[in-house]
Amino acid sequence: MTDNDPVSWRGLLYDTPVVTADGKKVGAVREVLGSDSEDIFHGIRLTNTRHHDVILAASDISSMSDTAVVTSLSVDDVAALPPYDETATYHLASVGWLRKHLGWKQDSRSDEEPGG
Repeated sequence: MTDNDPVSWRGLLYDTPVVTADGKKVGAVREVLGSDSEDIFHGIRLTNTRHHDVILAASDISSMSDTAVVTSLSVDDVAALPPYDETATYHLASVGWLRKHLGWKQDSRSDEEPGG
């Protein structure tokens, strides 16, 4: 495996750089968001270069490798994303949750943390 081999969402590592299509760094992976039991990838939580965490939707991710997550968004688009809110992102709808505001749906309970 080389550094640019694609990885699945389950293979992403903490602190992997997140870059725009033209290679500008916009942040680093802090958390991968998805339903393991239903194999649904929602996106990633990233700390952006403006020092706050945001959610990058799966639909805005062009590729993922050992060396970088590439987004189709521009630097300004990423900077304009709302700050990460753990309560609001507890259950993500699997399609269009960020742009269409379809709301949240409950994942199966088998991938919830104990006590949740």
